[in-house]
Amino acid sequence: MESTQQPTRYSAFRPKTVVCERHELIRFGLKRVVSEVLEIIGEASDGMAACEIIRRLSPQFVILDVDLDILNGVEVARRITQEMPQTHLLILTDSYHATKYHNQLIRAGVRGFCLKSSGPRTLFEAIEQVTRGLPYCDPKITQLVRQAPANSMPNTNLTDREIEVLIRLDLRNKEIAEELDMKLRTVEKHIECILAKLKVPTRTAAALKAVQLGYVLLPKMPGRDPVTGVTYEQTVAELQAELAIANEHLKALLKQNELLKEALNEKMRGGST
Repeated sequence: MESTQQPTRYSAFRPKTVVCERHELIRFGLKRVVSEVLEIIGEASDGMAACEIIRRLSPQFVILDVDLDILNGVEVARRITQEMPQTHLLILTDSYHATKYHNQLIRAGVRGFCLKSSGPRTLFEAIEQVTRGLPYCDPKITQLVRQAPANSMPNTNLTDREIEVLIRLDLRNKEIAEELDMKLRTVEKHIECILAKLKVPTRTAAALKAVQLGYVLLPKMPGRDPVTGVTYEQTVAELQAELAIANEHLKALLKQNELLKEALNEKMRGGST
């Protein structure tokens, strides 16, 4: 697992930050990881609370999950970018939500995307870019949302727009339209063309054909532990949070040990005089 030690280049600039994450353990560990590069001034566990605290505190930077109660991260992002355009947003979420809402988040004004499971090194890189007003997208997300046919694939004559629809056939037509900013009838026409070009009778068959051709269907469904039902990405994020908390405790113990040594040395010096 990656070290949580952050690069020294972050120490000069610590923007005021609000963290919006529904899972308490992950939120707690995340604050420990980023606290030396960001000044955490607030936190929220649901979308409505996130909007309220961001409006009240006017942070320079917001770390935002998509999977929030009451209001999801897409709606939070829309409201904040409209009302506070100078506030930079970093989406920190899982593969499912990152790939289901990626384009909607971009249209909402989001410029930064990172996966919770990617680890501190990628997170720090994302923070550095987004706090400077630059776009950043976790390479794992880019690979999924910007799919193109491999050179070895047979020529299906699919257009780029048809490929965007094809890899989202697991979604309802309305959801595809919302994500790709299309009219519903346009989505339906694209699906008709896809079926004809792939020579298959149904969208289910087209989705299976897409997988055979090497595409990954979106949203990226998470792998889950068969016993607990918890996603593997969630487990990784929780382990990273626990590691960050343990590192914080270790640093506190080491500091306490140094203070005890100093006190003991002072006492010994005093006794020898």
